[in-house]
Amino acid sequence: MTPTLRALDTSWWTPIRQRYPGTAMCVVLALAGSFLAQHYEAPALMLVLLLGFGFASHASDPRLADGVAFCSRQVLRVGIALLGARIGVDQLMTVGSLPLQVVATCVPLIIGSALLLGHWLGLPRLQSLVAGIAVAICGVSAAVAVAAVIPQGKLEDRRLLGVVVGVTALGTLSMLTLPPLFGSLGYSDPQTGLLLGASIHDVAQAAGAGYLVSDTAGDIATLTKLLRVALLAPLVLLLGALLNRQGASRTEHPWFLLGFVGLFSLNSLGWLSAELRQALTSTSQACLLVTMAALGMRTSLPALLTQGWRPFALLALLSALLVSTAMLAMAAYSP
Repeated sequence: MTPTLRALDTSWWTPIRQRYPGTAMCVVLALAGSFLAQHYEAPALMLVLLLGFGFASHASDPRLADGVAFCSRQVLRVGIALLGARIGVDQLMTVGSLPLQVVATCVPLIIGSALLLGHWLGLPRLQSLVAGIAVAICGVSAAVAVAAVIPQGKLEDRRLLGVVVGVTALGTLSMLTLPPLFGSLGYSDPQTGLLLGASIHDVAQAAGAGYLVSDTAGDIATLTKLLRVALLAPLVLLLGALLNRQGASRTEHPWFLLGFVGLFSLNSLGWLSAELRQALTSTSQACLLVTMAALGMRTSLPALLTQGWRPFALLALLSALLVSTAMLAMAAYSP
């Protein structure tokens, strides 16, 4: 091999060659999960995660390890950055002050309660923090965004996966049970939409539950949910600075979140076309699917089950507290 080719091989080709097999495997699992989700109307993130579990024994293969690690960290950060294209200031301004008041009450209360309940249940502080932010803000997206700024090695993959699995299952259950519950309690369509947006974990689940009630409920549920999503960037930027400052390992600055803020700003200014915004949002979703495949491959089901009932009890308690807090806050702040 000539010196020039040897230099090229060590400078850029070798990392690509090492990461390709594992990355390709994660992409195939993401595509398979998406295909199944379209045909069986199931959550794509959950299906991809389950497929990843099925190949967990392969993650330690030296040929796949680099690519799987790349997808679980770097691809995740790209997906989080692209989430900024999904929301803008105009969308948030149209919902008025009541949803903002409800969200501003619920989010800090749930995160604080997560730390207290997690300590009471004997769970690691970082796992409780990730669980609280996942429930309070936007489910899986929030969980993986927080995990991305936690110094490597501080949070085990199996603990992150426990949050991902639990919050996805509870979000699906909420989508099915909360609309009839709020209807039976006599809430109007706008009130139902606000409560759904304030209490369901995932954006798609909140919007879907709202539109099951009416178009008005769906619009308000989506916009209220986006208010919670808008808190993700500043919160994770703050956590990234605090966690990495306290860590003894090499600092990992969450630069990818600047991309989130930049795209949010461009979208707010109207500088992103509808086609580009849709493309960026779809790419973000694809990155998150690939990340879920990698996380599934890196965690065996026996290791996940060794966590016991406490992580899932924490998520269930937080979800119930979020619903009740949203109802009380709306009653307190309503004119």
